[in-house]
Amino acid sequence: MLDLKSIILTTLVLSSTLVAQDKTAEAEAPKDAVISETIVVIGDPEDVPLTDTVGSLDVLTAKEIKYEHVDDTLELFSKIPGVYLSRYNQGVINTDIAIRGFAGDGSSPHGKLLIDGIPSNYHNGYNELDQLFPFNISSIAVFKGTSDPRYGLNNVAGNYNVSTRQDEAREIEMTLGSFNTQELQGYWGIVDDNFKHSYTAGIRDNEGYRDNTDLTKYALSGSWQWDFNESTNLRFIARHAHYDGDAPGYLDKQTASDHPKRSEDYANQDGGEKETTHFSLHWTQGLSDDLDWKLKLYWQRYERERWVRFSEAGSLQNRYDEQDHMGVISTLDWYLNDDWTLTWGLDYEYQDVLEQRFATIGNTRTRGTATRDREYDFGVLGNYLKIAHRFSEKFRWNAAIRVDKIYGDFEDEMTGQDRDIYDFGMIVQPKLNLLYSLTNSTLLFANAGRSFQHPFGASAYTAGDRSDRDVSINDGWEAGMQWNYKTDFTVRLSYWQQKASDEYVTVDGDQKNVGETFRDGIDLSFSGQINEKWSYWGSYTYINSEIKKTSDTAADTEGNELRSIPDFTASLGVGYNWTKKLTTRLFFDLQGDYYVNEANEGGKFGDFAILNFSADYDLGWGTVKLQVNNLTDEQNEYVYDFSSDASSTIHSPGDGINGSVSLNIPF
Repeated sequence: MLDLKSIILTTLVLSSTLVAQDKTAEAEAPKDAVISETIVVIGDPEDVPLTDTVGSLDVLTAKEIKYEHVDDTLELFSKIPGVYLSRYNQGVINTDIAIRGFAGDGSSPHGKLLIDGIPSNYHNGYNELDQLFPFNISSIAVFKGTSDPRYGLNNVAGNYNVSTRQDEAREIEMTLGSFNTQELQGYWGIVDDNFKHSYTAGIRDNEGYRDNTDLTKYALSGSWQWDFNESTNLRFIARHAHYDGDAPGYLDKQTASDHPKRSEDYANQDGGEKETTHFSLHWTQGLSDDLDWKLKLYWQRYERERWVRFSEAGSLQNRYDEQDHMGVISTLDWYLNDDWTLTWGLDYEYQDVLEQRFATIGNTRTRGTATRDREYDFGVLGNYLKIAHRFSEKFRWNAAIRVDKIYGDFEDEMTGQDRDIYDFGMIVQPKLNLLYSLTNSTLLFANAGRSFQHPFGASAYTAGDRSDRDVSINDGWEAGMQWNYKTDFTVRLSYWQQKASDEYVTVDGDQKNVGETFRDGIDLSFSGQINEKWSYWGSYTYINSEIKKTSDTAADTEGNELRSIPDFTASLGVGYNWTKKLTTRLFFDLQGDYYVNEANEGGKFGDFAILNFSADYDLGWGTVKLQVNNLTDEQNEYVYDFSSDASSTIHSPGDGINGSVSLNIPF
C-alpha cells in the first residue's frame, strides 16, 4: 500500500520548492489575473470559461451541444479544432479522442479529461464521458499544449475540461431515429437567492448500424450548491451511469469495404457493460479581499466487463476492470496587487485498480482459468506555484513550475508476486505563457512547457530488478497570433512542436518504448458571424510525427511516422437562421489517413469526409429538431494492425447515413 509518511514528507518538500500555477479547473477567472483572449468559441460566446493559460483554447458551448444525439458522448468533440476521434464501435470500447499528433486509439495516453474539474480518465488514460448525456453539459473547453500547470497526470499534450449545467430551466427531449433509436433526456434546474440545484436524466436505446451493436445506456445526476455569502459556497455533485452494448467485432479489409454492416459469426458473443458512480464536493472560500481558496474532494468508481474475440483464430475472453479513484485538489489565489497574482496548487490522485482476464466457454468464465489477475495501488502527488503579471496594457505573462511524484505497488494474484513502483523521482515541469497586444484587435502569443508520460499497469512497477525507470519527458512550445474583428470574426493561427524521450506505445496490451519522438504542426481555427442570419466556424490542423531515435532492435523504424495519427484534421460549420423560428446547420468533418504500424508498411487507412445536417424549428410551446449524419453515406472506418506490416489489419466500419427527429418541450 502507499506509504503515508512518504506522501506527507513529499508534500512538505514540494510545497517549499515550487514557483507557479494557473486557475481553477472550472476555469473561472480570478479577480485580477492575466486573462487569455486566445479563445475560439463554437456556439454562443456568452458565459465562456476563462483561464490565464495562453495558447490554443477552444470552447464548444451548450448552443452547439444540445442538438447532438450520440451513442458515445466523446463524439461531441468532433466539432472542436484539432481534436480527432478513433471510433472503435466495439460496445463499451467505443470511441476515444486525441490531439497534437498523439494516437486516438489509447496506445499512447496523452490528454487529461476533467468533469467540473475532477479527473475522469481510467488508470490507462482512456477517457470516460458516458456518465453524461449532452443535456447535462454547459461547455467543453479543450487546451492543446504543454504550458498548462494545473494538471500533471495524463496532461501530456493538453486537457479536456467539461462543465455541467447549473442554469435555471426545465425541459424534456424525446428522440426517435435510425437503427430503431429511442432516447429521452430531461433537465430540471432551480436557482434561488442562495441555493441552486439541478437534476439530469437520460436514457438511450438503439440497434446500431452494424449487426450485433445493440446499445442501452442511462445516466442520472444531481448538483446542489449553497451560496453562504458572496465569498463562500459549497457544491455537491452525484452521478450514476450504466452502459450495456453488444460489439460487432472486426472485419478484414475486403469484407469491411463490401459489407460494412456485417458482424462476423465469431463475434456474436462480443459485448459488455460498464458502470460509473461519482461523488464530489467543491468548496470556495474567500479568505480575505486578496486571498481565495478552492478545495475539491472526490470519489468515483469505474466498473467494466467485456467479452471480446478479435479474430476467428482467437478465443473469446472475459475482461473485467474495477477502479476506485479518489483525490483532493486545492487552489490558493493571492492577488498581490492589480498587476500581480500568485497561485499555489496542490493535488493528489489515488487509484485502486483490479484488472482480470479469463478464458471462457460461451459467455461463462471457465473455473480456474484466469489469464490475468492483477491489483494496482497508484497515486500521484502534484504541487505547483505560478506567478502572473500584467506588465503593461499590451504585455502579459505568467510562469510556473510543477512537480509530480508517483507512488504505488502492484500484486499479481496468480503468481503471488508483489512489486513496487519504479522510482521516477521528482518530475519537474516548468511552464511559460506570453501574450502581447500588437493592436486592439491583434494578439501575439507564445507558450512553452514540459509534461510527462508515465508507463501504466504492470509496466509501471519493477519486476524485482529494482533499477529505476524514467518517465517520458515531453518538451513543447507554440507561437501564434489571433485576430479579432469586433465580435463578428475571430481567427487564430499557430505553429507548435513537441519532443518526447522514451515514449511508451501500447501494442496488444503491452507497452513498448519507441524511443525519442518529434511532433509538429500548424493549427488554424476561426469562428464568426456575417450578420444576424449567417454564422460559421472552422479549423484545419496539419500534423507531422516522426520517430527520431529508437533501440538497436528497431532501428529500421527511425525516421518513420508514428502509428494511428492522421496527417490532418479539419472541419467547417455553417449556420443559417431562415426566420426567427427556423435554424439550419451544415457541419463538414474531414480527416487524413494514417499508418497502422511504426514500420510504415502496408499503406495508409482511416481518411474520411463526412457531411452532417441539422435543423431546429420553434413551435412556440416546443422545438422540433432534425439531425442527419453522414449525409453522403461516406464509407469510414477505424483500422488497427496486430502485425508489423499491415498483413493482418482489422477494420471497424463507421456508421452510414442516419438521422433522428427530436421534440424538446420546456415545462
